[in-house]
Amino acid sequence: MPTPPDNSATSPYGLRRPTMADAREAMHRVHGHTGRSAWARLLQTAGLSGTETSDDDLHRLLTAMTGLDPVSRLCAQALRIRLSSHTHLSAAHTMTRSTA
Repeated sequence: MPTPPDNSATSPYGLRRPTMADAREAMHRVHGHTGRSAWARLLQTAGLSGTETSDDDLHRLLTAMTGLDPVSRLCAQALRIRLSSHTHLSAAHTMTRSTA
């Protein structure tokens, strides 16, 4: 089994910043067989294509996800926690890493 690449330089403490692809995967996972239509409905509600990469677009997607249904709301909350954790851990890592 191959080892995953070491992304420690870009992923503080092994936590990757969530992306639009992560949100799509999460929606498909939590909605099961209706995942594709839930994702399409979310993109339409957010006015996005799903290929965006900016922070603003991710926040816009999470806001729209919160308004869909209870399962999507929980999914958005989990992604927000991950995003916030990544942001805080990145800042802490920047402040504490050694320059020696």
